[in-house]
Amino acid sequence: MSVLQKLIVKFNEKKNQELYVRIIKEIQQAEMLWIAFSENSNNYFLGNEGGRAAAYIFSDREYYQKYYVHISNKGKKIDVAENPVKYRMALFGDLYRSGFDCIVIDNGQTYLKIDLFDIIKKPVIKDKDKETSSIVNPDLIRAANFIFQEQERDNIDPKLWQILFDEIFKGEYIIPVDSTKLVVDKKSGKELNISNDSRIGFPLLENKDGKKFYPFFTDWNEYRKFDMNTQYTIMAAGFKDMEKFVDKADGIVINPFGSNIILNYDMLSTITEASKELKKETSRISVGDPKNYPLQMVRKISESLWDKEYIKAAYLKLMLKGRDESYLVALEGKLPERPEQLYDEISENALPDANNIPIDFIDYSSDFAKKVFKDAEPFYTAK
Repeated sequence: MSVLQKLIVKFNEKKNQELYVRIIKEIQQAEMLWIAFSENSNNYFLGNEGGRAAAYIFSDREYYQKYYVHISNKGKKIDVAENPVKYRMALFGDLYRSGFDCIVIDNGQTYLKIDLFDIIKKPVIKDKDKETSSIVNPDLIRAANFIFQEQERDNIDPKLWQILFDEIFKGEYIIPVDSTKLVVDKKSGKELNISNDSRIGFPLLENKDGKKFYPFFTDWNEYRKFDMNTQYTIMAAGFKDMEKFVDKADGIVINPFGSNIILNYDMLSTITEASKELKKETSRISVGDPKNYPLQMVRKISESLWDKEYIKAAYLKLMLKGRDESYLVALEGKLPERPEQLYDEISENALPDANNIPIDFIDYSSDFAKKVFKDAEPFYTAK
């Protein structure tokens, strides 16, 4: 049994902060870890754990092999990537930029689900301080990964495509610029004079069929796969720039050495319309009482709260956002600074009795909760 697995077993027997800190340190410092990798998405295997994007990491290769058999029996293709300690922080940075927000350690053994940002500090970049090299699109990468993982199915849910299209529409990108023909003369002070005969170019990538595409990159890591020798300068770009470039070549390619999303003029038009439609749908939110009260689910949530002395009460509504419904649970009390782990614990216990309806959580003190739960009776009250 690995050191990390022994710690997880102890932690599940008796949860305490000291053990949790030791687990985090072992994850950061273990000589080797193994992570499930998706052949279809060319990225880490993406799972859904209580509505959260999860990566699967193993402290022993044999643990991965058992998980491999389990996943293969479900018809999904995965591989394993080794991660030595010298690349550990790079791995977690990769998970962040790819849209993961939690990891599951040793699935199939005594396992533990951990918030990614308990291991690394979540980057906070203010728009005014943002540099082009700090651009990331985790929601876009996550949406693309999920679709590519599901591509062997004949009927991928159209909503998944709609989400991906919306993320492409909203995305910020890095594009390469050939500035070798840019002639700049320095004036007095900080002023620069750009010569009239200056030119900048935008490189094209050509595929094996001779078709040419302008590359767009979702983040610096993807861009470096293209320009390892720093041949080009970079600039920020958006969807409107894609529309300007697309008819000057055979199309656009997003992350050509990663997810390799190829877009032509017609697809950009489809993305624009899909994004508009999704915006209309998500702007329609209604909240009310569930017609079929999920009594067993409510009992499971209450059981999860018995030992949480900081939770005074819990309330339930059914929320309809566009065509998607979910249970909305408001928790009253002094919630942890990052309550995701609490939400995960409750979801894990209650979701099997939620009739395939997702569970969303909200702080009862928030303005939205005060509005929709006004005069509502709690289903749980601390004793």
